[in-house]
Amino acid sequence: MARISTYPVDKNITGTDILLGTDATGGVNATKNFLISDLSLIVINDYLYNNSWKFTDNADGLADQTKAAIYFENAGGNNTPWANISTIRAQLLMGNNTNAQPYLQYLLTNDPVTGQASVNNRIKITDRNDLSSFAIFTFTSLVQVTGKTDIYDIGLTFIEGYGAIENKHLYGINIDTSDATDKTFIFDKVTPGTVWNVAHNLAKFPSITVIDSANTVVTGQYTYIDNNNVTLTFSAAFAGKAYLN
Repeated sequence: MARISTYPVDKNITGTDILLGTDATGGVNATKNFLISDLSLIVINDYLYNNSWKFTDNADGLADQTKAAIYFENAGGNNTPWANISTIRAQLLMGNNTNAQPYLQYLLTNDPVTGQASVNNRIKITDRNDLSSFAIFTFTSLVQVTGKTDIYDIGLTFIEGYGAIENKHLYGINIDTSDATDKTFIFDKVTPGTVWNVAHNLAKFPSITVIDSANTVVTGQYTYIDNNNVTLTFSAAFAGKAYLN
């Protein structure tokens, strides 16, 4: 056999190409051929194992001991339509021993645009094996199962989707931003005044533009009481509108 460096480099690698290697189990027949396609699957599956959940019908009763498993409390449920799912149980210890609880808690409690505290956020659950199967839910709760360290019930309200959850398929859980736009609020001050108390409920400290009844921009002093209320103070009384975004 010639030196390896003397062989040409293959610049058109395909799944049917073969690498020579050693089987980790050892033995007299440890030297073997490995298909590129098989090696690719190992790399991909290893990545997904650390970033996805695998649905199981829990027929063996071992779901709560299986890393990154999602399942129904009473087992079964293969091919349950997404529209019929309101709670699913998840093992939050992932394949690489990281814990997904902080990630899911963030999806539950933070606005995807502003990053600030929010409720009723939308999440998308997608089938890694079949992209035509997915669901968008309102993420309503994340509750630890009593007596279980890394087992949580995920509360969901179905919005839209297609297909059903399938046994042994891998699923990604991500924030859904398909309808996420920056929140705005318009305050209409009908009665002239020098102090405008605005309850905008935007859960943030918004930028503010004020105009009078002639559509002229007016400046004043803005005091943020909290991330839902602001007081606007002006040197003279007038009526107009405040745009907060």
